Amino acid sequence: MSCLVRHCRVAHAALLALPSALPLALVANAAAPTDVSLQSEAVSKGRATDPNGPLDLDTAADLALMGHPDLARYVFDRAAIEGRRLQAGLKPNPEIGVDLENFAGDGLYQGADSLEATLRLQLLVERTGKREARIGVADAQGDQLDIELTLARLDVLASTTRHFIDVAETQAQFELTRRGLEYAEQTLLAAQRRVQAGAASSLETNRARIAVERANLALEHHEHELSVRRRHLAAQWGATEASFSEVRSELLQLPATPEYGEWLMRLRQSPHFARFDVERRLREADVTLARSQAVADPTFSAGVRRLQQTHDTALIASLLVPLPVRDRNQGNIAEALAVRDRLDRERRAAAVRSEAALYDLSQELKHARAQVESLRDTVIPQAREALGLTRRGYANGRYSQIDLLDAQRTLLELESEQLRNAADYHRTLAAIERMTALAPAARTGNPTP
Repeated sequence: MSCLVRHCRVAHAALLALPSALPLALVANAAAPTDVSLQSEAVSKGRATDPNGPLDLDTAADLALMGHPDLARYVFDRAAIEGRRLQAGLKPNPEIGVDLENFAGDGLYQGADSLEATLRLQLLVERTGKREARIGVADAQGDQLDIELTLARLDVLASTTRHFIDVAETQAQFELTRRGLEYAEQTLLAAQRRVQAGAASSLETNRARIAVERANLALEHHEHELSVRRRHLAAQWGATEASFSEVRSELLQLPATPEYGEWLMRLRQSPHFARFDVERRLREADVTLARSQAVADPTFSAGVRRLQQTHDTALIASLLVPLPVRDRNQGNIAEALAVRDRLDRERRAAAVRSEAALYDLSQELKHARAQVESLRDTVIPQAREALGLTRRGYANGRYSQIDLLDAQRTLLELESEQLRNAADYHRTLAAIERMTALAPAARTGNPTP
């Protein structure tokens, strides 16, 4: 990869774009197909297609967005919301009933001679605004599901990025350990030649063999760790094993990042805070629904009555209007208002926590960059130069084997530390990008769906 930070887009109802994308994204404008029909197809297949050969982050992100198990539920949640909205828009059903009066009594009312039978059709007349209020709640729940899906997709992207970086780091550490094994084997051959020439004791060969064995153990450890982390990455798109050959990454290339003030501005426009606006619309809809139910609906009925004695028929009609004397739904209204007003406090609390976390992450990012640049530009070049001098001096008998082993170990440890700090930089950047991803409205100028 030539650059570690590129633009990565996530399709939401409209396309959701991440600012400067995620760390280690290699190809610009990687659109993730997250249409509901495609997601449903991925669910029916069980998981996305496993990649073969080298894997870059954009491909991993696409696969995760199509096949991550946690995203499958939103297909069904969307269908449930649509069903809820359909139900909210339905008018009350009419009722039909039969009234039988003046039969099976005494005197004139014995048997069914004085029977009066009434066939009644009854209808609840909804007051204006109640059906619209129910639909408003369902629509707001749909908006809430949209923002939840957006956040879930961002979480999947951030998680996939972290696992990708883990694999990239372990892969690099494995190669570094393999180089350490080559150093140890070269030192063993040199020690054997020195012993055969009588220039050293067998202690040097024993010491060199121990170094080779330790290098083999370290290689086995990293091989095991790489296998586990590859499996974790593949699980992001629902795979049960990792079929890709390797991940393509350049851990040591650190992208430039905005200043803290720009991160903070993006944070305040991110879906993390947009969800409070969506939640408030839902709570406002709850308040509207509760207020619409303050007065009960009247019931109108009409029917036909049959009088058995005279064999006559007559029409009847009635209107029942509830009196809102005691129950005016005031408890539910008060609850809805309290839940709505609580959101302002929750938003302020979330802002304090998020801004503090963002500041901590920005400082960690600076620290990781400083560590990598110091190791790369100053410390490691000096360690390489020292190793070269020690090798030549060991061959000439000026330095001992212990000096050579120590120089090799020092260089390998410094390069390993550089890889760890570089991976930490990218992981921290991924966390910041997750927090500060811009919401669709902030990028398109359109209202949040």
